[in-house]
Amino acid sequence: MSTCDMCGKEAELVKARIEGTLLDVCDECARFGEIVERRAFRPKELPQRQAAAPKPKRKEILQIIVTDYADKIKNAREKMGLTQEEFSKKLNERVSIMQKMEAGQFKPSIDLARKLERELHVHLVEQYDEAGEIPLSTPKTKGEGFTLGDFVKVRKKHH
Repeated sequence: MSTCDMCGKEAELVKARIEGTLLDVCDECARFGEIVERRAFRPKELPQRQAAAPKPKRKEILQIIVTDYADKIKNAREKMGLTQEEFSKKLNERVSIMQKMEAGQFKPSIDLARKLERELHVHLVEQYDEAGEIPLSTPKTKGEGFTLGDFVKVRKKHH
C-alpha cells in the first residue's frame, strides 16, 4: 500500500496519465485520466545504502581492584624496607594518599594500582571479560571472596 498522488489516500495504486502527467493514483482518482498500468503499482524503491562491513565486536574488559589491596600494599612496602614517606616519594604520590590506601580508606584508581603493582610486584587488579566469567589475568584462588564476576554468574543462573 502506498499513498495516492492526488488524494493522499493509502491504497493499492495504478499508474495513470492525468492531464498529460503520469501519476500513481488510487482507483477512484484513476477515473480522471487514462489508466496506463492496471497491476498494483509499487513506487520505486530508494536505492538501499550498502551496509558497512560489521565492525568486530570489542570485548569489554572489567578491571577490579582486589578487596585486600590495603594489606598487600602495606606488606609489600614493608618487605622492601621503605617507610610510607620514602615509598610515596618513589611513586611521586602524596604521603596522605599512601596512608589512606594502607588503612583501606582510599581505593586506588586502576592507573595508580598498576603503578603500585610494578613497584611492589604484587597483584592488585583483576580483569574479567564482559560476561565476568573468566579472570583474564591471574587465576582466582579459593577463599579470595565473592567477586563481581561471581555475582554475574549467579544472576545469569537465576534469571
